[in-house]
Amino acid sequence: MGRTKQVSDEAVLEAARAVFVEQGFGASTREVARRAGISEAVLYQRYKSKVGLFFAAMIPPPIELPSIGGDTSNIEDELGALASSMMRYFRDAMPVFLQVMTHPSFSLTDLAHREGHLQLHGLIDAIAACLERHGRRGSITSDRARLQAATLTLLSTLHSLALFERMGVHGGSFPDEAVRNIVGLIVAGLAPKQGMRP
Repeated sequence: MGRTKQVSDEAVLEAARAVFVEQGFGASTREVARRAGISEAVLYQRYKSKVGLFFAAMIPPPIELPSIGGDTSNIEDELGALASSMMRYFRDAMPVFLQVMTHPSFSLTDLAHREGHLQLHGLIDAIAACLERHGRRGSITSDRARLQAATLTLLSTLHSLALFERMGVHGGSFPDEAVRNIVGLIVAGLAPKQGMRP
């Protein structure tokens, strides 16, 4: 009968993620093993290579989007709640993204297929569904091209803000009001034109 693992795979990956986020791929497996509370030999029994360990550990966290879509919801409140959740996600994920994307063998397609954690499509779908619902209600335009442009604008702006924070811009943290103002600008830009159908 085999011995029971004293340290779970999840704990090992959590320790590895912390080390790689702090030190990059150049971090030693000895440090990963030390933080995980196992020997380097045990680490290599579980993960055959440092590259395998790196990509197993460097998975972005899952995103938690708010439940939205009530019949009486205000578009700025609804889109603002989505944007706030996405901003929290990008802040948590950015350190992982930056390390993974700089590895020479990184492939976004491989990451998405191997782990199934790529959430970009889910983020796009959540914003698009919110905008389309309000477009059908007439509170904003229903022009599909403009709604798609607004979706990509919001997603890329939030991603950029998180990147700028990671780089230390604006003291490393944009205020929540900045996200609300961005949402307000997008909603204002989608307002139906006077005298035209939305």
